[in-house]
Amino acid sequence: MIMRLPVGLLLVAGTAPCALSQGTDLGGGIVTRKDVEYLADLTLDVRDIDQEFASTGGTNAAMQIYTNGKNSDAQGASARFSLAQLSTRLANHGLDDAVPSYLYHLYGMADRSNDIGKLSEHLSYADNFARTSIMGGRRTTSEAINVLNMWMYATHLLFDGAQKCLKKAEADNPDIIDFGDGGFDEFIAIWIGSGQVPGSSDGYSLYSLAEQGDDLFSVGDSTFDPEDNLDEDYIESLVNKRIKLLYQEGASLTSVPEVCTSSTPESPKRLWTIVNRIVSQMYIPLFQLLINAILEKDSEAVQVYAMALIPQAAQCRPSTFKLLRDQLLGGNPSFDRTELVLSDLQELYSCFGLTCDDIGLIRNAPADVALPECVAAENDAPMAEYQPSSDVLPIARIDHDILQLRILTSLGSFFNARLLYTYGRNSPLQYFEDDGPFGFYSIRDFALSANRKNADPFYNMFVAYHNDPNYANTIISETLTGIGKWGQKSVEQRSAVITETSAFMVLYMHLLGQMYGALNHCKGNAEEGGEYDLTHPWDEVAALLIGSLEGTSEGGSSDVQDGQLIWGLSTRRAFQFQTLNGQGYSKANSQLEDLLFAGRGELDALDCDALSETVERVRQLTLAPILQSVLRYGIQNEQHGADSTSEDLALGETYALSVIPIIRSLDPASAVQAGSPMTRDGAQTLANAVGTAAVSEGLRCSFLGSTPAADPCALHSSASGLRPLLFSCVGAVISLMF
Repeated sequence: MIMRLPVGLLLVAGTAPCALSQGTDLGGGIVTRKDVEYLADLTLDVRDIDQEFASTGGTNAAMQIYTNGKNSDAQGASARFSLAQLSTRLANHGLDDAVPSYLYHLYGMADRSNDIGKLSEHLSYADNFARTSIMGGRRTTSEAINVLNMWMYATHLLFDGAQKCLKKAEADNPDIIDFGDGGFDEFIAIWIGSGQVPGSSDGYSLYSLAEQGDDLFSVGDSTFDPEDNLDEDYIESLVNKRIKLLYQEGASLTSVPEVCTSSTPESPKRLWTIVNRIVSQMYIPLFQLLINAILEKDSEAVQVYAMALIPQAAQCRPSTFKLLRDQLLGGNPSFDRTELVLSDLQELYSCFGLTCDDIGLIRNAPADVALPECVAAENDAPMAEYQPSSDVLPIARIDHDILQLRILTSLGSFFNARLLYTYGRNSPLQYFEDDGPFGFYSIRDFALSANRKNADPFYNMFVAYHNDPNYANTIISETLTGIGKWGQKSVEQRSAVITETSAFMVLYMHLLGQMYGALNHCKGNAEEGGEYDLTHPWDEVAALLIGSLEGTSEGGSSDVQDGQLIWGLSTRRAFQFQTLNGQGYSKANSQLEDLLFAGRGELDALDCDALSETVERVRQLTLAPILQSVLRYGIQNEQHGADSTSEDLALGETYALSVIPIIRSLDPASAVQAGSPMTRDGAQTLANAVGTAAVSEGLRCSFLGSTPAADPCALHSSASGLRPLLFSCVGAVISLMF
């Protein structure tokens, strides 16, 4: 049995990494390709700050080390590199060149605001926290510097490398892009630091904090009994083992000649995947040490680790972020609802690509705390009370991509959004064999997927309307890159087009394809293979309809900001169109819940006739929130001129384009009237058209509800005579868009 190194093995005060002619030996088998000793030596500054507190309590001397540096001699620089520079460099870059992890943190610090002024107030959050901690002589100062300054700068190095890789691959002259080694050597130097003993939790680096977390938690063993005296199998924590292996994978990739050029077109995707896998591992010690601080009721440590982790949760389920923000940020934390806070933290695991086993079980939990069972991050967790029979949650997490696209584009970070759209981040690929290459499903994958053909004739309706087999990808890609109809419009409008097209053209069509693919499977017509062979075909329908952000409760989340897919849209429109059921959620969703359970049973029983009816009913009900949205934004756009920068115009067009090709099939001759100005005949005329669309598609008009401005069901009984009016009015939503 390989034993962990004794805790008593201390970091030697004067130890430094071995600087080789071309690289730096950081110990534990890690030798970088270039000299990064100056970054590794920053951990010696952390050590010396800690020792100043221990020996003299000298805050001024500690501040001098933090601000001006002591041990890190930057290459080619007259002054030393300092810990403060890790934060101030990011702040000086501003928002334009910020990487996703930094943007999400600022977004969380600004309480999920996309106001540039509010975001800018927090650019130096890490530096400000560190300085306050030093001047207050806090015992957690070294931890704060590590998990705020050093952690964020380490992620910056990785994401900056991924950005440069794609830019270089797309450049006419790749040599003008200073890609270097993609930031991997610099990253690992910051993570491990100088003089770190492999496997030891003694030290002043992020590596040592990961070992501390591993000492506190039993990782990968959900049956751990705190009273058992178990030996560990690894000399290092799993976190550090994985990060080192991923570093080596990244270093190997970025050492390939012609990497990140047209000669290696897959390298940007591979690099993006490696970077996101490393960052996912970096969250583990933040979770572990925050949970431990909460259980120990250590207010000072909770403030440190909450500041490092909770703002990052702004990229996750909004309602969970709000609960944790209120409980753990903005002052002295409260410990009066510890069990609920721990449960909320568990809900974040999957957002960061983690499982319950990745975090593990606390070894010595206080007897007065009932630790919640960890279920939220399991791959077969319920979705809005629909209990899947297979591990389908990784597919459902594509809704995180939509949410994060919404955040990044609303902040004007379109290049980062393009990386996310193109390569994905939250929905891991699934394979029959464990040795398949790791990767993510992406929204772009779905926009180009052959699965769309299962949705015929509906897919072909969209292709014919746009005269483009990849119509949705064209709209999104052009808007992301700043070309096409929306590329030069306001940030708000570009964001609306990108996110709603992704959700209600790309993923909605993929949902239809998945439903009809399940029906084909029932009838024995499915081809061998497929995209989700490891999961139940009908569970995949539920995943694409509900998503993971709705949570596990009946009806989904009560917070209308959570859901990103059809289910969430139906929730938002139910409040606006008065179509809530007695339990307080959408009537359409209530029907869909029953149909999801029925469809799975019918598929399992190979009752294909019944399944065919269920598929058609699901398709009809999913049109309801889109038709409601057409009416909602048609009404709101009466107040906007054609030159308005309001997102309402973009939303109106996007929702209309999500249904017009289907509506057009009802009466092709009416297409010539699509240019009629919507505002000419008023909101009720549009409402009549929307109601007619619902009835013509076999949807009971009552599912649309009504608003004070218009009632879409006023004339539904005479819908057969309104088809020309129908397409004219819905098409007019588009005519307003310039």
